[in-house]
Amino acid sequence: MGRRLRYMAHGFQPVELTWRCAQARYLMRPGREANRRIVGVIGQAMRLHGDDVRLYFAGGTCNHIHIVAAFRSAEVKAAWVCHVRTNLSKELGDLFGWSGAHWERRSMDIPILDDAALWSRFVYLAGQATAAGLVRRAADWPGVRWIQAVTEGEPLVGVWYDRTRLYRMRKAWEARAVARRGPRPVLADVAEARTVVLSPPPMWAGLGDEALRARWREVVEVAEARFPAPRQILGRARVLRVRPHDRPGRSKRSPAPAVHAGCRGLRVAWWALYRAFVETYRAAMEMLRVGVEGCGFPAEGCRPACMALGPGG
Repeated sequence: MGRRLRYMAHGFQPVELTWRCAQARYLMRPGREANRRIVGVIGQAMRLHGDDVRLYFAGGTCNHIHIVAAFRSAEVKAAWVCHVRTNLSKELGDLFGWSGAHWERRSMDIPILDDAALWSRFVYLAGQATAAGLVRRAADWPGVRWIQAVTEGEPLVGVWYDRTRLYRMRKAWEARAVARRGPRPVLADVAEARTVVLSPPPMWAGLGDEALRARWREVVEVAEARFPAPRQILGRARVLRVRPHDRPGRSKRSPAPAVHAGCRGLRVAWWALYRAFVETYRAAMEMLRVGVEGCGFPAEGCRPACMALGPGG
């Protein structure tokens, strides 16, 4: 079966993004510097795309990450995902000394069709670390403090390394071959703080800060009850000592659904819309192959890279 086309039924439809590390290796192992880099990369992507992206929540363990977000269009989502995945692989690969492929496959994007399904995904993400037997409570996870951000209002501050500027600084430093003065530029010279601001989910958009945090605390309580930690847990200290290049003896594999929905009717309706989109997209591709201009690609998907984007692209 071929890959499904990128499809977004409407703007700002919530979607769950799942990225797994190559061979299930622990290349997302938490730590002070790893956490700072992860937040910094996401913060830079949010800064570039502004109001076109709404980030709701995230979670994961040492070898994968889940992100729940919404995007103005399928093309904005593609650009944002490309930026974050590419720069996470660079930053974490540099930190952990990994030069191979960082991600197992392309991004898995699963639309979330209703509030019930969205709430269920929040519970699942909040319970990841306890269900895996890594920590006793969800808030004990030593990775990025997503849970503290939504339940306590703790700011998410990371670091973005402008490697393009670093390259130019080093080239300029190397050009001064006759009278080279000063130390060679290092990564710390191009470090910039980045903050990630989480948006309230659609079903809680009208709530005040305290009421919103109360809803998130309910999510965490349900997650810890639904995904309790086993008797024997790894614990924070041992998680932080995991070697990033290692891999589990057996990795959990289960088929992912095409969509997350609270009822069958929503899934059936989504599939009908998706099939109509595929027919329109394929017809536009055939017109493009024979050189017809104005092929009429549907707005719900991404136009081919060979087509120049217009002013609103």
